[in-house]
Amino acid sequence: MNFNAMLSCVKQMERIPIPLKVPALSREDIHRLLSKRMRYEGLDQLFGHFTHVYMKYLAQAMDQYTWFRYVESEAKNHIFKKMATDKLYRLLKKQKHPNICAGNEHGMVISDVAVGLTHRGVNYKAVNEDGFGIFCHPDFLRLVVCDGVGDCLVGEVASYVILDLFDKHPDRSSYEVFQVACRKLRKLEQALCEIIPEFECFPNEVSQAAATALTITGNECEVSQVGDVLLFWSRDDHMEMLSPMGQWLDLDQLSDLFADNNYLASRHIISNAIGKNYDPDWKPWSFEMKPGDVLVLASDGIETLHPQEVHRMIQTHADPRELVDALFKEIIQANMKWQTPSAPIYTKPDNATVVVYQHK
Repeated sequence: MNFNAMLSCVKQMERIPIPLKVPALSREDIHRLLSKRMRYEGLDQLFGHFTHVYMKYLAQAMDQYTWFRYVESEAKNHIFKKMATDKLYRLLKKQKHPNICAGNEHGMVISDVAVGLTHRGVNYKAVNEDGFGIFCHPDFLRLVVCDGVGDCLVGEVASYVILDLFDKHPDRSSYEVFQVACRKLRKLEQALCEIIPEFECFPNEVSQAAATALTITGNECEVSQVGDVLLFWSRDDHMEMLSPMGQWLDLDQLSDLFADNNYLASRHIISNAIGKNYDPDWKPWSFEMKPGDVLVLASDGIETLHPQEVHRMIQTHADPRELVDALFKEIIQANMKWQTPSAPIYTKPDNATVVVYQHK
């Protein structure tokens, strides 16, 4: 990547709403599926991200009492998380960035060198725990995708913290930024417990995230991977994916894994994440690119698509923006079919984040 391209990237960075309309259920949509005794206010806040098919399935699967208890549990969880995020974002003095989407945000960032998009998706969670950033500097380009860990209290906060630190510290390596992020997240957890001591009762981490950062300098791409944010590397008609274990897997290997029920059952279990229990015993590594290479950096929500489908779309969409749009559309359509007879076994709803870069 040359100097002029970098300057153009900085000047023409633009953040826009997602062009594809993602289906969402309104209060009225949900009430039409429920008997009068099962209707409560605010259900669209809890279940608006569900598809009509899945919402209907839930409504028919529960009696009035079971439904009440389910709504009660989901509402408590929603309120609990909202209290935590409000306090944490005040402590952080959270701001919007033109080159970052994170912290339960939905949006698209377009530049001359890379395009990214993130959204909560459908049939998963009411919040978007993912985030991404495109960081253009005179000597290098950095692309980062984060995926907040679902078992912690508010994973989206960790995604925001990591990306905000990359924006503030362009002089630091990805390894250094990850360490700083861990320290900051620990301090935030302590501060939250001082404000509301009851948060000490929460048995898991307050916030942690998986993250993969690419630092592109000339023809060299340095990869810093912690957790299960995935990297697809396409050259000519060949594509490989970097697994969470740090292995390059070709299409044949990936197809075998997607036919393995044991793999599918455990593919989203990670052994390391950026947070209180972070393990710093890893090293970044690099590979050489050539003009025309395409990199797709994505949260594991992309695994609702078969790798063969990802490869096909890379081959048929030469423009990065078109490729981002096409991948996101396919992810949403696949997740809308979840728990229907036509859904493949590997379909699993999740937040969706995709960043595409084509080397020149």
